[in-house]
Amino acid sequence: MGKFGQLFAIFASPLILGAGASMASASPHDRAISLNVIEDTGTVEVQVVADSQVTQQVEFEIELTGASNSRHKSSVTLAPDGRKVLSRMRINASDGWCARLTVSEASGGQYTLTEGDCGLI
Repeated sequence: MGKFGQLFAIFASPLILGAGASMASASPHDRAISLNVIEDTGTVEVQVVADSQVTQQVEFEIELTGASNSRHKSSVTLAPDGRKVLSRMRINASDGWCARLTVSEASGGQYTLTEGDCGLI
């Protein structure tokens, strides 16, 4: 291995390890809110599910697009007392659909979760 290859190996290894650690800290298990999708023949039900490890204020907005459009925006205080469904939406899924959930946690965490045909609608 040449000098460049040796230098690359020395400096790239910590960067690769650091990237993996940062991806692990942003895992779905650390999120206070998740998106649950139940598909049935011709319909889709989307649930916003709370599962916080600590008491905290969370704001979220869920938008479900397809044969019709629905949007729900909420601010809620979550307690670490197990999984709870915060919001439910149902849509006709024959023409494709997209669910987009945007979350802002008091801890500073912000994320967007998508399900369905979001790139196609």
